[in-house]
Amino acid sequence: MMESFDSLIHASAARLTEVLVPLGGRVQGDGGERRAQLARLLGVNVAQLVCGVGFNAGAQRLAGLPQWLGFASREGLLVERNYLFIHDRYQALGVSNIVEIYAALGATETPAGAGSDLIISRLSSLEGQLEETINPVLVGGYKLEMRAIYTHGLADAALVNTRLGAGYAVLRGITGESMVMLETGAVAAAAFLRHAGVTIEEKSRGVFLGLLPAAAVQAYLAAQTGVDSADKLRAALAAGLT
Repeated sequence: MMESFDSLIHASAARLTEVLVPLGGRVQGDGGERRAQLARLLGVNVAQLVCGVGFNAGAQRLAGLPQWLGFASREGLLVERNYLFIHDRYQALGVSNIVEIYAALGATETPAGAGSDLIISRLSSLEGQLEETINPVLVGGYKLEMRAIYTHGLADAALVNTRLGAGYAVLRGITGESMVMLETGAVAAAAFLRHAGVTIEEKSRGVFLGLLPAAAVQAYLAAQTGVDSADKLRAALAAGLT
């Protein structure tokens, strides 16, 4: 019986039961050995099995599932799930798998940002590696991840404020994150314009792309009399109005 990561993470509790229960008589042992056997039977790897089932909202209603997967408790399953999610570099979990995890979190987490600690841990781990080497695969995956986080409403106000800080300006430049924030409504135009960490280049780009309303920009500029750095923004606004 071959399954995909997508089918595991989005399956209903009933469907998971249909898929997994018949395999019980075909596996032996416990712990990692059991999970390895189950993964092979399903046609996925162990990380995909643990994260696919672990991030599946319906799986929470199956009380004996962690033990069936070889874990002592649900807490054990979640610890392993989180570790694999945080530390994988598109090896066991492809970028499409990671994006599906964000989709699953976005569909179940309330309020928005409830999974922020987990997301921040993964981003910090990825960004630490990005600082060490320029890997096109890593950069490409990172861009897709950032968009998925905002598309699925997983960034709360605190996370957005942190990500707009000056210390993230280079990373925002790599991913276009600030523009994604504006596109998805994660940050209001006025707050974006006033934020001390946002560069004048980002503000000008927001104007150029039509993501910052002219009225909001004009109100911001009215309070920036004598600030030379605002000239570029004024020029961008003037170009947009012509």
